[in-house]
Amino acid sequence: MKRLALLLLFSVIFLGCMPTVQVITLRGSNVNPVSEGLVLDNDTLTLRYNFASERGEMLVSVVNKLNKPLYIDWKRSSFIIGQKTFDYWYDVANVNLSSSGYIYRYGKSNFSSINSSTEGTISKDNPVSFIPPHTKAIKRQFIVFPTGTVPMPGMPIVSQEQARWVANSKKTITVRAYTYLPEQSPLQFRNYLTLSVDKDFKTEFYIDTQFWASAIRVEPKPQVAGVEVRQANGLYVNTKPFAQKDGFFVILPRRQ
Repeated sequence: MKRLALLLLFSVIFLGCMPTVQVITLRGSNVNPVSEGLVLDNDTLTLRYNFASERGEMLVSVVNKLNKPLYIDWKRSSFIIGQKTFDYWYDVANVNLSSSGYIYRYGKSNFSSINSSTEGTISKDNPVSFIPPHTKAIKRQFIVFPTGTVPMPGMPIVSQEQARWVANSKKTITVRAYTYLPEQSPLQFRNYLTLSVDKDFKTEFYIDTQFWASAIRVEPKPQVAGVEVRQANGLYVNTKPFAQKDGFFVILPRRQ
């Protein structure tokens, strides 16, 4: 009996120290939820969005289904939150420099001679992606919710679920679940792409996707993102990385 009480006390302390997360499930105006994420599929292309990460790093992949090239104009493509637009491409170059040098000193005198050299590379992203037939282009550039926590208006549905991070565990955890219609959602953003089937963009077309948080669950982090387990070599490995491709998670402050 005493041992059982100690185990219960340990469980309460463990759960109290465990980080809690928001798990945000996303939906879109012209994409469908599938195992690969949120997908738009037609005769020309397959457009996939994958957000599975902390704070929603958005991975965009475009598969060209045609027998001729497909082009994406990143100069006229944007990630949009509210009225604020973030461009995919800027007319700037990245410069990486490295320096090396050596110093000559002559005896005990104060005279010295310094020789040095600097080498560098200048790189610049292409403003247009060329996608050959039956290949794909991938872009990973924006974070959906880089700071803070997602607001959760409304009343949640509270339930008890079995803890999944320990095999055959009878432990239960409390989950608070919120659901939202598009017009009521506390998180909304858009992704706008300009594409063409010719390099001069005489046949350009647009894909404008409105995303929103359709559901937010509040639960212990190990329930959805595993736990860190120390290996024999001293390194820590996550037992089950976050895998929900149509959503992302945000770690809540301890006070919540």
